[in-house]
Amino acid sequence: MNVRGYRIGAAVCGETIPVWPGVAVASLVGLVYLAVASDGSFRFRQSMFPHHVLIADAWLHGQLHARQAAIDQLVTAYCATQRTRSEAGHPQPGARLTDDEWRRLCATLKPPVLHDWSIVDGRYYGYWGPAPAALLLPYVAAAGVEASDRLASAVIGTLTVLLTYLMVREASRLGLLSTTAAAAAAIALLFGLGTVHFYLAVSGQVWFFSQVVAAFFLTLAIWAVLRSDGAWWWAAVGGVAFGASFLARNSELFVGLFFPFAIVGMARRSAAASWARIVRLGVAFGAPVLAAALLMLAFDYARFGNAFETGFRSAVETGGNARFKTDFREHGAFSLHYVARNAYYYFANASLDRDSQSGAWTFDKDGNSMFLVTPALLYALRSYRRRNWLIVGVWVGGGVCIATLLCYFATGWVTFGNRYLLDLLPLAMLLVVAGMNGRLTLLSGTLILFSVAANAWGTYQFSLL
Repeated sequence: MNVRGYRIGAAVCGETIPVWPGVAVASLVGLVYLAVASDGSFRFRQSMFPHHVLIADAWLHGQLHARQAAIDQLVTAYCATQRTRSEAGHPQPGARLTDDEWRRLCATLKPPVLHDWSIVDGRYYGYWGPAPAALLLPYVAAAGVEASDRLASAVIGTLTVLLTYLMVREASRLGLLSTTAAAAAAIALLFGLGTVHFYLAVSGQVWFFSQVVAAFFLTLAIWAVLRSDGAWWWAAVGGVAFGASFLARNSELFVGLFFPFAIVGMARRSAAASWARIVRLGVAFGAPVLAAALLMLAFDYARFGNAFETGFRSAVETGGNARFKTDFREHGAFSLHYVARNAYYYFANASLDRDSQSGAWTFDKDGNSMFLVTPALLYALRSYRRRNWLIVGVWVGGGVCIATLLCYFATGWVTFGNRYLLDLLPLAMLLVVAGMNGRLTLLSGTLILFSVAANAWGTYQFSLL
């Protein structure tokens, strides 16, 4: 059946599916994000690790390291909250802590805002790219140092869900995937509520916000490049977006191996396909990416006096978690030494932990198998049946990315599932569509619903930490 040129109920190639199902799914997911990010109140607090807010605030005050006054303000607020909680739990109702009791309590407190910085000469620097703080600049300028990174993350995450639908829609229009509007909407729902993107988008926190921003720009880049069969400037938009993704999270560089396949594939679709068009699209895409790389080098030089110093090593040694220091010192950030351990957590680990206080079941904080957390990803393994440049490019970019993650010295602790997989999840959604053959069946629908249920549980459990 066709309605205004759209075929309903059967997977099709080369036809444009409507936009409205994607808008509807993104709106639903966005409402869920906003509700969870505000703990149901729609009044948005900061996360406990609002480091990007502090960096944006620092830039607004003409410096690259976090302002001590801003840090002290958040530390004071944290300590006041802990005092209120301690007095509320006092055996004697209405009792207040004495000065001695308060001093003893303060000595035991470790304000989260002081955790995981690169501390150089007593100054607190971030070791992350500048894109997340740059996005926050207008918000922090208006709301101040108490701006909610959880609200910003939820909004950006919602836009990524819409872009996921639009990305699949473009692949269908190009005939690279066969799909229906229902299947494309289901994939957007899967990405939004059935993967680690769910809990990352609603949590804020410096590391998660970096990932959410990187995923937004990566999905935008893929969508834009898939539109470059018409105007060349779409490739430039894609390059700007991918450069921004790299400036949010440098590990996105490995996923970038998808884009040479995309540029060549899109250039060859044109009636005027030629080496000149390939070069034109390649330059349009590559120039902004090169500019982003140069900007990253300049940013690092401005912070640390060395264009190749990110501050990461200093962060591990001065502001990071002690559990990582031994491995980092003995084997470095990347080593084959980590592969067997990481492969277990990424692919095989189905064990759950018990909460030390309540005894309730909870997730393994080093990560559980991606197929346990998002069982619908099993469809990606069936994507080999559709062989075109899109699928090959996705496997190359995603494969190199996950191979790199397997060599990394951490799995994302504390993490529900494998949060680093968000680096490649937008690409993985294309593989899932291909594996589903673009159709929403009883089996695929069931696996998507199980994925949503698993991530709803994981998001709830994470909120209890």
